[in-house]
Amino acid sequence: MTSGLPDWTVWVLAAVVAGLFGWFFWHTGVSLYRYSRQVIDLIQNWPQVRRAMVEAEARSGGRYPFWFRAIRVLLVLAMIGFAMLLVWRKIAGA
Repeated sequence: MTSGLPDWTVWVLAAVVAGLFGWFFWHTGVSLYRYSRQVIDLIQNWPQVRRAMVEAEARSGGRYPFWFRAIRVLLVLAMIGFAMLLVWRKIAGA
C-alpha cells in the first residue's frame, strides 16, 4: 500500500534545492552590499584619489607622450567613422 507522500529522497532533494536558493540570495545580497559600499567609498574619496593621481603623473613627467595620445584619438575617430560608414551603407542598401 502506497501513501500519497513522495519518497524521502525527494524531500532531501527539495531541502538541498531550497538551501541552494537561500545561499544564492544571501550571497547575492551580501555581494551587492559590499560592492555598493566600495562604490560609495570611491565616490566619497574621489578628490583625494584624483589629487594623488595628478601628483604622481606630474612627478613622472606625464602619463602618455603626445604622439601616443594623438594616435589614440585618430584611432577612435577612425573607428567612429567606419561605424558611421557601415551604418550608412546598411541604410542606403536597404
